[in-house]
Amino acid sequence: MRIVNVMISKSLGGIEQAFLDYTQALKLHRHEVCAVVSRKCQILDTLQNLHPERIEQIPFVHYNYLLAFYLYWRLKDFAPDVIIVHNKKAINIFKMVAKLLKCKIVAVSHNPKFKHVNKCDGIFTITDYQRNIFIKKGYPAQNIYTIPNLISQKRAYEQPQFHRPPVIGTMGRFDPMKGFPDFVMALVKLKQQGVVFKAIIGGGVQSAYRSEYEKICRMIEQNNMQKEISLIGWVNDKTEFFNSIDVFVLPSRFEPFGIVLLEAMLYGKPVVSSLAEGPTEIFAKHNEAAYLFAVEDIDGMAKQMKEAVTNQQQAAQKSYNGYQLCVQNYSLEVVADKLNNALKNFLSDKKGN
Repeated sequence: MRIVNVMISKSLGGIEQAFLDYTQALKLHRHEVCAVVSRKCQILDTLQNLHPERIEQIPFVHYNYLLAFYLYWRLKDFAPDVIIVHNKKAINIFKMVAKLLKCKIVAVSHNPKFKHVNKCDGIFTITDYQRNIFIKKGYPAQNIYTIPNLISQKRAYEQPQFHRPPVIGTMGRFDPMKGFPDFVMALVKLKQQGVVFKAIIGGGVQSAYRSEYEKICRMIEQNNMQKEISLIGWVNDKTEFFNSIDVFVLPSRFEPFGIVLLEAMLYGKPVVSSLAEGPTEIFAKHNEAAYLFAVEDIDGMAKQMKEAVTNQQQAAQKSYNGYQLCVQNYSLEVVADKLNNALKNFLSDKKGN
């Protein structure tokens, strides 16, 4: 197949990683890929290393419909079978492009918001939770496929060797939905219970979330946690980050999936996770692979963190179970097969209609 894979955002995060993973997964099945990205994207070097057949860098503007005709002339000779769009803001323009090129368009839905994705011929959701929401909203079930996020990196399992004191880590945007204030307060409770530890929070300070970052700084100071908690900024080296911690915590209040969970499990780290939307689905049949607590349950988070750092034999077993879960369900090869089958079934059904 000839596939146009679209990602027009400029930042770094889960959507951008998913776009890169799609490119790699499609190439694994020998599809011809034309990647369309913003001229201001930060992933160009990584994308070039994946060797798509073509890369188109565009000056994306949400309401610049002249861009649709420009893209038509740029992509006409490529003659795609399908356009896959990862950003909902780009759907309106690429819907026009697909119509001009007489091909189908699929939205990859990275959250359960229905706006814009309902205009596409098909939807790839990252969880069944999202798929069921869209079906209830009236979208045809036969045109929705669940394709989970994946982890393309390969690593042999390494049994955890805890630091002294143990180091508890988390990482992400300083978005209120990530639950970092809950994480700080759970660490306060852990200290009050006499548990000795260090903790690190990784993440860049984006202007949109500066107030949340400043709130967390105040909480650390007000609770006299400066010696226990370090804010380390943007994590450029994931290997260095995961090697520096013993337990990974996902305190999210809302989490559509959680690629960082896959990364933590691949690095053999015991995971303590809220039962937000994505983690619930990941661990629904595999609760032996993580320590779990209810969303916004600070006491529950503290209890599970204490269990992870004080019962290291159990934590090692959890880390091994998590590693196996990651490799067996979310590796590049496994998810690439699901994506390939979904595309074949989707396009076959469309041709039959």
